[in-house]
Amino acid sequence: MTLITSFIPVFEDKLKLLKKDLKKELEKAKSERRKEVMKSLIKEAKGLQETINSVKRDISIECPHCGGLI
Repeated sequence: MTLITSFIPVFEDKLKLLKKDLKKELEKAKSERRKEVMKSLIKEAKGLQETINSVKRDISIECPHCGGLI
């Protein structure tokens, strides 16, 4: 599978915005929070985080001796 790694910064920026929006929502009083919005933000953020992590894992180079990332 060919990965296009040039979109990773775009995904990271979108993830930062999602986290910021979620923090804003959590700052509201519990009775004013929109539960559906929070669930959708969390679901999208988790998906983006998994995508970013999998691509970074695939393109990273491991040391042949210790297995650490180079």
